[in-house]
Amino acid sequence: MKKQTPRVGPLEYEELAREAATTLYQDVDFTAMSMCFNLIRVTNRIVKDLEVSVHRPSGISFAGYQLLFSLKAVGRVHPNALARLAGVSTASMSSLLNTLEKYGLITREPDPTDGRKAIVALTDEGESVVAELCMNNNQREQAWAAGLTSAEASILTELLKKLLLHRPQLRSVRAAS
Repeated sequence: MKKQTPRVGPLEYEELAREAATTLYQDVDFTAMSMCFNLIRVTNRIVKDLEVSVHRPSGISFAGYQLLFSLKAVGRVHPNALARLAGVSTASMSSLLNTLEKYGLITREPDPTDGRKAIVALTDEGESVVAELCMNNNQREQAWAAGLTSAEASILTELLKKLLLHRPQLRSVRAAS
């Protein structure tokens, strides 16, 4: 008979993670750890849910949707700026653009001021697809937000904006001894 591994719930997991952290680093700031730990966990779950519920069935990945939505928001833009806005790595940008162009959702044209660069724009079909995806995406966002009151959602939104504005500068992590 196989030995069953006990199922660990989300709150129990956080407590176990806190205990594990103290064995690794004695000066753990549990407030900061818990905030980041839970923010990452919730974000990962939301993205996975959106990917499975909305984007994969449409044939457009979540990253592809982010690019299309960013283009809708800002209009024609260079690929590097689009990657930054959409939160997509520049390494995966070329592949994503190739796929979206193959589907007829975007165009890439030479930049009239610098022919070495391209400018990316939505096609009419891209406009239509991003509109439908946005509606479906927002329905899932509403389902996630339903766990909070309107006031709680507003407070969380403002706190997340504050974190984005205050984010620390990237720094190298010292090598382990």
